[in-house]
Amino acid sequence: MIEIDKDYNLTVGLRIREVREVLNMTREEFSEKCDISSSFLAAVENGKKAITSKTLFKICNTLNISADYIIRGNTEGFEIDMILEMLHSLPPQAREYAVRILREYINAITSYTP
Repeated sequence: MIEIDKDYNLTVGLRIREVREVLNMTREEFSEKCDISSSFLAAVENGKKAITSKTLFKICNTLNISADYIIRGNTEGFEIDMILEMLHSLPPQAREYAVRILREYINAITSYTP
């Protein structure tokens, strides 16, 4: 059996906290959305408890993020996942405005020539 040390649990917990903070959610909001207790989430974020595959699935599935980022720290696609989840969490009209702003921003930076 492979033994996972406390440093790994802390690393995973910090990645979960990062996702929560990027989404601008409190522990209570995040835990409620993922159907886990806020005290358990606090223990995970602080590296005091490890998550099961079931809990990892709940978090990743609910928030549309990659388990690869949580487990291994692979950031490929992480930013896109976070942008999509932030947009998804907005009310429809606010989402429409955010998409317009993002589209204009992308147009501005891709057409910019120094």
